[in-house]
Amino acid sequence: MEGNIPAYYRDVSLRLFNLLDKVGLSEDIRWKWINIMLEAEQIVSIANASPFHIFGSQAEATTTKGLQSDIDIVNYLTSMSVLQSIPSLQTSEAKYIMVSDANTPPGYVKLQILNRDLELQTHHSLDSIGRFVLCSRDFYSKSNLERHGPAYKKMVTRSFSIDSVEALRVRFWPCQSSQWENRNYNYPSQANIGLIKQTGALLVPVGHPFSPESHLEWRISISYGEKILVWQFNSTQHKCYVLLKMIKKHFVQPSCGEKALTCYHCKTCVFYALQSTPSSLWQPENLLLCVELCLRTLCHWVKIGYCPNFFIPEENMFHGKLYGHIQVKLLAVLHDLLRQEGKYFLRLSCDDIGPRLTRLCQTSLIDSVNQTKEGVESMGLSIVSLTNFIAFSQKNFACKDLGDKIRFVSNICCTHTPIPTVLRLVYSSSLGSDLASKCLAYSVIDKEKLDIAHKLLTLGCASDVTSGRLKLAAFYLIQDNFVMAEHVLRRIHENYTYLVSHCRSTPTEEALFKILENNLSAAEFVRQYVAFPVLYFQSEIHCMPQALILQMFVSKGPRLLDHGPSQCVFVDPEFFLRYLEYQCYFRQGKTSHKMAALDNMLWVVYYTYLEYEGMHMNAWKVLCKSVRLQNEHNAAMWQIAFLIKYAFRFLRMRQ
Repeated sequence: MEGNIPAYYRDVSLRLFNLLDKVGLSEDIRWKWINIMLEAEQIVSIANASPFHIFGSQAEATTTKGLQSDIDIVNYLTSMSVLQSIPSLQTSEAKYIMVSDANTPPGYVKLQILNRDLELQTHHSLDSIGRFVLCSRDFYSKSNLERHGPAYKKMVTRSFSIDSVEALRVRFWPCQSSQWENRNYNYPSQANIGLIKQTGALLVPVGHPFSPESHLEWRISISYGEKILVWQFNSTQHKCYVLLKMIKKHFVQPSCGEKALTCYHCKTCVFYALQSTPSSLWQPENLLLCVELCLRTLCHWVKIGYCPNFFIPEENMFHGKLYGHIQVKLLAVLHDLLRQEGKYFLRLSCDDIGPRLTRLCQTSLIDSVNQTKEGVESMGLSIVSLTNFIAFSQKNFACKDLGDKIRFVSNICCTHTPIPTVLRLVYSSSLGSDLASKCLAYSVIDKEKLDIAHKLLTLGCASDVTSGRLKLAAFYLIQDNFVMAEHVLRRIHENYTYLVSHCRSTPTEEALFKILENNLSAAEFVRQYVAFPVLYFQSEIHCMPQALILQMFVSKGPRLLDHGPSQCVFVDPEFFLRYLEYQCYFRQGKTSHKMAALDNMLWVVYYTYLEYEGMHMNAWKVLCKSVRLQNEHNAAMWQIAFLIKYAFRFLRMRQ
């Protein structure tokens, strides 16, 4: 075989290997990314008080900025216990048992009811042989979100979406995968097989597409095991998998569609390739050869129309996705790629791989592996995901009543790992504002409770760069303590060097380099470099400046107005900083400082709404609605005036 390998494969493999380091696939960024996603899991699990897990590209760190991968999350119900056999029944709390029959496709099961009292419920039904089983179709919660198979897609921002799956967790190893653990292969090792078996499986509420009882079937998913195997990829295996995903997106998807070849097919292909080849093959100088090996495997699977699941080989993952002209098209694309002997990489547009590889191949030296801006920016995607999850948990916490908030903060105060510490600080700010608002609502103020609220707000200052401090500054202004308010606002300026606004942008390059240079954890990075939007709920109304009480949206206003809870207000941290400065200086009579703050505030409005193409009409609708709700002392009037000025200038330019 070695004689058939083109001579340039080794040299190009090394150049491509180093180039991929620069787009965010180096080992240090890879493991930073994985740890950030693990911390994000902790955040939402703590916030929801229930297990929460992230899977797919984000959790595996097998994505780049160009691939634009979504986040796949799984929520499962711990209250619905499932068994695999009657002899394992040790408790009366078990509700279901996994069953199958001759008509149940491989990789799928039904859930028969053990508790006879549940049989008359509407989400249970009789199957073809007379068993009462749990309907997978009725398991989905009522939602207006877009459905993709078993997943709900939620667009958080224009570039950030979450695919959420509801599933059941089983702690045992499924019988249908029993043959996999007894295979005579060196991959995976026996130690890893034992580890994977301990993770169990998920039962996803989706049936086989061609089964007459698909509404009663549940798909077996070994998602935990797959994540463990991908984490254990060496650098070459990791990059080979990502390159297959890039090839799929650039060459396959435009002509064959999204479903013909998926990322999961590519992942399965790498697993089988590792099983059938010696570990010595997977070295940087063989990267192209490894990709070609996987392409040949995919080509063979497409030709026979059968892609075996790695854990349950009897399950054909092409079933219902690959047929007719799509199969012919996909086979033609793969054959064409194999004929090009790696030259297709020079045309790969994802992350600008093709042009950059072309330039590298025109030099006599292999490029160094130093981190560049592109690679560090790729890691910024995981930071954005983490900040979104923290903001999500913050909103959930703010929806609780005061008693629940106090109990929740007390519980997480018992742990001292980084993530609970960050959440404790974020929640302390919200709890302090809520408590202070209740104190200020009465004509006779309870000084003792107000002091406790002040201490909580002060503790919450360390949650991130701005939001906790801004709430504290607003609290001081409400109490006419202008000296302390000005002191807090000045402190914010001192810490505003690197801004990662959850509302608006990915982290700056300088901030991301700090993670690598100082070996910061994601939790510490949040505290030092992230500026969350300020979130006020109705329960905090007496701690808000008067002009912000009625829906003053600055950043991402239309999205928050349409989909956010009606009793909350989101305020962009930078705008709120300028607004509080204006109020503070105005009430102290510092005219020059007041006018400077006003100019800064107007510039923030310009930057937020007018920099992004297509946002003007959305901004106009939000601002007009805000003015209809409150037509006096509303900062939206300034923004409307600025938009009108911009519109007239635009019309003059067109004329």
